[in-house]
Amino acid sequence: MQEILRRYARLIIEIQLKLQGGDALSINTESSTMAFARMLATMACESTHQTVTIVETNHGKIAQTLEFDPVEHRIKRPEITGYVMCHLVDLDNAPYVTDENVFSAAEEVTKLATYGLLSDPVFLDRRIAVPWANIPLPGPLWAMQLLGKAASEEEMWTLFSKLYRLEDDHGLKFWNDQSNLLQYRKQVLNKKGKLQLDIKGECCTLQATTADRTKWTGGSSVISSGRTFLPSLPMQHIHASLDMHKTEGTIKALRPFLLLGKVVEEATFTIEKGKVVSYNAKQNKEALDAYFAVDEGASVVSGLSLADNDTIESRYLSQAIHPHFNREITGSLVLGGFNLNTLTDQSTDEEIDASKLGRSLVRLEIPIGSDSLSIQATDEQGNKSVIMDEGVVEL
Repeated sequence: MQEILRRYARLIIEIQLKLQGGDALSINTESSTMAFARMLATMACESTHQTVTIVETNHGKIAQTLEFDPVEHRIKRPEITGYVMCHLVDLDNAPYVTDENVFSAAEEVTKLATYGLLSDPVFLDRRIAVPWANIPLPGPLWAMQLLGKAASEEEMWTLFSKLYRLEDDHGLKFWNDQSNLLQYRKQVLNKKGKLQLDIKGECCTLQATTADRTKWTGGSSVISSGRTFLPSLPMQHIHASLDMHKTEGTIKALRPFLLLGKVVEEATFTIEKGKVVSYNAKQNKEALDAYFAVDEGASVVSGLSLADNDTIESRYLSQAIHPHFNREITGSLVLGGFNLNTLTDQSTDEEIDASKLGRSLVRLEIPIGSDSLSIQATDEQGNKSVIMDEGVVEL
């Protein structure tokens, strides 16, 4: 296990955060992930030649601050050239399946946040100032959701290693290549401009239109200096915001998904003029009832995420149980609030409204990916192209 953890730390340092000499790294952690935080800090010092700070929190309050110094004497260290942040996420802190009343949970913002349902707050002057990343770490509760109650620690780390390609050192190259692939896909789609999408498969028959003055997003992020980083791994999806009035059709969730502590199975939705007008589920429909009761915007179709359906993520993550992984498993239709990263040059609320973007306190991803999913796009000049065929992005 120690070798796996060291490879994970290398992945974070070299590929995800791309640490370099002079970086001042701050690691936010809780007590349950402190051991890995110490390993990461020790290894990061070797790359940055600067002090790494660990901030331990307990229920959002600072419990202690630790500093890890490099071997170089202070006067021989490079000047601080920038700041980098990461947050260690204990996957066992998620509530998963609970007996909590779904309507009570849906009435509390803190509960919605715990379940990973809050949409992006719309701050139009938001800028990415420093490289940052959320770094998940597995635990037995997370493993039980996917592998069963008898899941061993060895099985847990085997699964996590597969998802992050940590079995050998080739994982570093894989994620670098994957970042380049997603960047290429975004560039191709953004050059096409506004698109009408015809989406078909065993899961759905849908027509949708991308929103005005928006872009495809996903994969790597960039700060004003041009430095890139990967805010989240694994990464498989790219995402577009949709015109909130122009989605029509029906969908069926082909995988179970966790909602307000309940596993929703075989959910179906009918969509007219961009809104869910009827829905059902074989199991735990009441969770959908509670979600749609949050606000009027919860039923608006706001986005589409595309991810290949032949990946390790799609094979080993059989159901959407944690928000960190949900969009990376397979393609999904998104309800509720739009993704702030898809904005281009909007600077006022009026300009956002003009782009016809969905607004809501909450956001929900409905898994629709399958081996039969196909998407044909038509641009504003009438040119047609295939974006996805048999569950694989054709770019």
